[in-house]
Amino acid sequence: MIRTKLVVMLGLLAVAGTAESQAGKSLTFKRGAPPVRQRPACDPVPAPPRVASDARRKARDLAQNGRQAAILGDSAAALAQLKEASTIDPTDSDLAYELARAYESSGANGSAAKEYCRFLALAPNAPEAAEARNRVASLAPVTQSAAPSPAVIILNDGIASFERGKAMEAEAKFAEAIKVEPTWADAYYDRGIARATIGDHQQAATDFEEYLRLKPTADDRVDVVARIESLRRQPLSAGQALGLGIIIPGAGEFYTRRPLRGALALVGTSAAIGLALQTSTSSKNVEQTGTDPFGNPYTYTTTQRTTDRPYLIPGLLVGGAIAVATAVDAYQFAKRNGEPGRRLSMIAIPTRDGVAARVSLLLR
Repeated sequence: MIRTKLVVMLGLLAVAGTAESQAGKSLTFKRGAPPVRQRPACDPVPAPPRVASDARRKARDLAQNGRQAAILGDSAAALAQLKEASTIDPTDSDLAYELARAYESSGANGSAAKEYCRFLALAPNAPEAAEARNRVASLAPVTQSAAPSPAVIILNDGIASFERGKAMEAEAKFAEAIKVEPTWADAYYDRGIARATIGDHQQAATDFEEYLRLKPTADDRVDVVARIESLRRQPLSAGQALGLGIIIPGAGEFYTRRPLRGALALVGTSAAIGLALQTSTSSKNVEQTGTDPFGNPYTYTTTQRTTDRPYLIPGLLVGGAIAVATAVDAYQFAKRNGEPGRRLSMIAIPTRDGVAARVSLLLR
């Protein structure tokens, strides 16, 4: 019976370890594209030549004719008048703005954006300047090249290195990708995975935090926050895990952040101690000798009750075995995952300017 209970308890501990290992599944790399670098929305506009006063008057008259045509619904005539007026007087910012609106209404977005840019060059501080900049951004969006960027190539090389078991080389390549694209959230995420793998937990947590800063609406935000909290915890001490587990059954498992194992160890030890403390009462008839009042001896039979603990030794052995086994398990877990070791590594990686050497001394 005692052996059966011990086997069942150890089986439950094994199941608990399997469940906890599945709960701590590793993160997967991200292979997204870096953000598109924004080029200047407006090309430089040369300064317009000086315009004579009679030319200015003619341009104003043409512009007025264009406004009247627009009121009458003749958009083609309005556009033609405003275009001619702007050609005669390229220094008038109001004409540039009106011509841009006319181009936009006719669907000529490229010409409209160009005229908005000319308006901004002539009157950068005008009340309509902010609106003009927004219109330029809307009418002339920046397109992304179909060819992969250098940062994407470097990142993919880093993932390939990691998959070959070269985590430190992968971390260096992710760092190179970040140098090329400093605002690429996915590159920080991938470097965080590599750094966590090689034991650089604090820097890995910093990378995950930067990932969330650059991508505040990330779908996996909750999982990443949990990973950051795990990485920020203090390293485990194998000696402390062993000592706690021996003093309090299951405490070493709680210390190593495996509460299910700790709870099962505590319950199992408590059950074994409870079994050890169980008492059994028995009675038997015993013949005794007495003396009557006249000094004559005689014999009589009496019933004696005895109380003992038949499972004391087996129960204590089982409880001690569970306590010691879980304490040693916690010690080994902390030894594998918490205590630092030194590792020196040097790798050379190609860069756009030549070859860079990276030397790392890691504690894990």
